[in-house]
Amino acid sequence: MDRPPSLSGVIAGARCTGGWIAPNGKFYAAPRLYHLRIGAALRATGAGPTDPWDMNDGWVMVRAHGEVIARPDKLTQPQWDTLGDMLIAAPESGFRSYLLASLRTMREVEALC
Repeated sequence: MDRPPSLSGVIAGARCTGGWIAPNGKFYAAPRLYHLRIGAALRATGAGPTDPWDMNDGWVMVRAHGEVIARPDKLTQPQWDTLGDMLIAAPESGFRSYLLASLRTMREVEALC
């Protein structure tokens, strides 16, 4: 099994693509309803997210509609950078709105920790 290819945050944002962001900031696309399958492929070929709802493994899940699921205290600077690149590149859309709302919420929660 080959490891899924990574995309830059700019390309992922411009395409309004959901997926996984590794702790090193690499983005792996996951089409709608494929997050579990892509996560398993990443684990099978090296490191990958353990479970979308665990959130203790340091991976960030970006849902197909733009919502970000992660623990703010676990995000690395490369992950923040990728999310920022996605936001800047995303066209005006529901995806961009969800992404922006998620980032604002994570920053607020991070400030409370």
